[in-house]
Amino acid sequence: MDTLLKPTVLLTRPREDAEKLAQRLSSQLLVAQCIIAPVMTIVGLAPQFDGSTYKGVILTSRHSVACAAQFFPTLTAYCVGDATKLAAQAAGLNAVSAHGASEDLIEVLKRENISPLIHLHGAHTAGDVEIRLNDAGIQVRSFAVYDQEEVNWSQGTHAQILAARHLIVPLYSPRSAALVGARLAKSNANITIIAISEATAHAWTGAKPTLTILAEHPDGASMQKAIASQLA
Repeated sequence: MDTLLKPTVLLTRPREDAEKLAQRLSSQLLVAQCIIAPVMTIVGLAPQFDGSTYKGVILTSRHSVACAAQFFPTLTAYCVGDATKLAAQAAGLNAVSAHGASEDLIEVLKRENISPLIHLHGAHTAGDVEIRLNDAGIQVRSFAVYDQEEVNWSQGTHAQILAARHLIVPLYSPRSAALVGARLAKSNANITIIAISEATAHAWTGAKPTLTILAEHPDGASMQKAIASQLA
């Protein structure tokens, strides 16, 4: 693809995640303009644990790893995907990956049939992990250990984004899809949505996309592959 015709990649994840993704795209020699414009930032909370005993900790995001390592260092961490597993192992935890999404993790835990478990997650979460496992007879307690606070774009950043003629918009959660979509409701760009899941794609509230692509698997590597496919 001619460099001048390459689209703009709009990276809206929390800043650290967005910057790492921009670096990985650059390392693949993919010449692309990236706009880093987070719509959320991660803020740690101070959960009040009740002293109960658990046999494992459920982690559906790497942002819960630090809390798990601090308060439950001897428990096996049951992780939604490989990135969370690697972060948990780096923090000294014994970790198992479901290699996928919440659905896959729920199935793994049903097969393991270990109870009780504690689920550490964000204030905004999807998947109903606690409810579905409790319904399956596996006792789970959930605690929000971080918040995903909304971040406003500066007027200049918003103007730069709205001026783009072709946007590639990777979306990693239904909430981010809704937040970004609301800000791009008046965009006249050709928008390519790259969604980590069907639920994320369905949560889009912005201007009608020209193309919507679902990642082959609900993980970072598949998202990066899908982005790269639109820049080759």
